[in-house]
Amino acid sequence: MSIERLGFYAFYGTLRRGMENHLLFAETLVFLKTVALTGYRMHSLVGYPYIVRTNSPGDRILVDLFRVSSFETEQMIYDMEIDAGYILSTIDIDGNKFGIYIFSSECPGDEYLPGGDWVRHTRGESF
Repeated sequence: MSIERLGFYAFYGTLRRGMENHLLFAETLVFLKTVALTGYRMHSLVGYPYIVRTNSPGDRILVDLFRVSSFETEQMIYDMEIDAGYILSTIDIDGNKFGIYIFSSECPGDEYLPGGDWVRHTRGESF
């Protein structure tokens, strides 16, 4: 399935700078900045995270914002994320539309990551 070209994405897990999937696509990912988003809860599936929208101001995650310069990269990321069970959603950040991959609901028993920072979590740093 082909996706609509968005060009801008908010990545919170293995596509963040320095993480394993980021390294696969680094040539076509243009880093913009890191921001905190409220209203999302992060959970761990051991090797990678997922988020769910809660709309609660007490729930927070960190994301790296990117411009994806290649539609082929967008499509490859889309295929990878959809195959893993994510849903492509969009979010307005600073007046711009960003794609973000989320789960529709929490899975019972999955570890909740209260800091919402996958990079720090994988490096064993406290929040």
